[in-house]
Amino acid sequence: MEKLRHLIAQKARLEVAMQMMDTDAQFDSEDGRRYAQALVRLVLIQMQIEEIEKEAAHK
Repeated sequence: MEKLRHLIAQKARLEVAMQMMDTDAQFDSEDGRRYAQALVRLVLIQMQIEEIEKEAAHK
């Protein structure tokens, strides 16, 4: 459960950071690349959270 808490905290931090980023930035700019990388990390974290919750539900 510690890993789940850690992932949820990471997700919250990324969501806050993404709110401050320029969502209209072009992907060929530095801001656009950073936004895309943050979005990918956010999706991967969400997938990990869902996997942990799914495993916990099966137990």
